Amino acid sequence: MQSTPDFLSHLATFAQSLPGGQTAFTAILFVIVLSILVFVHEWGHYLAARSVGIRITAFSIGFGSEVWGRTDKHGTRWKVAWLPFGGYVQMHGQVDGKAYSNVNDPDSFSAKTVWQRMWVIVAGPLANLVFGFLLLVVIMLTGEHRLKAQVGDILPDMPAAGVMHKGDLITSFNGTPVGDWDTFQKDVSDNAQKVITLGIMRDGQPLQVTLTPKLTTFNDLLGNSHTVGRIGVTASYDTFVVYHPPVEAVTRAASRTWELTSLTVESLYKVLIGAVPASNLTGPLGIANLTGQTAASGMFALLMFMVVITINLCIVNLFPLPVLDGGHLVFLVYEKLRGKPLGDMTQEWLFRIGIVCILALAGYSTLNDVRRLGIGFHHAGNAEIATPSGTH
Repeated sequence: MQSTPDFLSHLATFAQSLPGGQTAFTAILFVIVLSILVFVHEWGHYLAARSVGIRITAFSIGFGSEVWGRTDKHGTRWKVAWLPFGGYVQMHGQVDGKAYSNVNDPDSFSAKTVWQRMWVIVAGPLANLVFGFLLLVVIMLTGEHRLKAQVGDILPDMPAAGVMHKGDLITSFNGTPVGDWDTFQKDVSDNAQKVITLGIMRDGQPLQVTLTPKLTTFNDLLGNSHTVGRIGVTASYDTFVVYHPPVEAVTRAASRTWELTSLTVESLYKVLIGAVPASNLTGPLGIANLTGQTAASGMFALLMFMVVITINLCIVNLFPLPVLDGGHLVFLVYEKLRGKPLGDMTQEWLFRIGIVCILALAGYSTLNDVRRLGIGFHHAGNAEIATPSGTH
């Protein structure tokens, strides 16, 4: 089934037709997406805290002055603040970064056991991961978009040159039906320097062509070297929709969640050890720009983008850096091993160092975004998304 533009892609097209419309559309959508993902993260902390009897004093989406708010029967202040780049859950006994105040109050964060506090901290990133999985289940049930095994461009001096035409639809590989571009890509990769027969549809007519994939070595965006077969064609990027039954939707969503989580961990590890340039890091401007770009492709693309971002939030928040959830976990491990928490002054200085590191990282990644987007430069850089290569 051929995918068709949906409401979101039509809205993006309409916004682009208005003066400043694309910028406004991108900014609004970015705030909505970020707010949803932040809410999910903080909701995880909130539920875990409530499950162990911790009183929540505030649940905020955004920072700064309150724009809207209400207090529920449990005394929790639910609010939206004017700066929509983050959020927080304020627990009793967790005030101004001093996590060990009010230790004698039974409903405070500090009065709970180390294991209970660890559960509260881990629940935020875990909520992001579960949310990504659930989004993937919805995607699989409502229609997964896959690339057609259709030829886009043909590269010169490659086996497909003069043999295949733009628009050829690949229907079989050595007599076996080809379902989508990924299947075709893997078949070609695995058959370097072997004669292959492709069944194709060209202008409505079935044909067969014979080629020998060329052995090619390349480095992917993570710096990994691959030696594969290639015939020199790119995907047309036309898509079709596949609907999965419930059980298959859940298993496929679980598999994709694992793949994306592993890729995220590997990507961040490669950046940390210097195998991938830190210039590849994307900051708020880049993420906002990508949000607008994916929305122009429709709801499926935006939901997949949200899956990638929420999994990234899960992994990044577990970094052992003060201020982040991973840093809090390190403090709790220290407390468990030593039998007492770090001193207030030590925690305060570590939090300050953590904030400086976060601000430095945010500033550096924002400069990367500025260079890629060409803001304030004569020549715009190229923005890339880490996706599998579409050339084979």
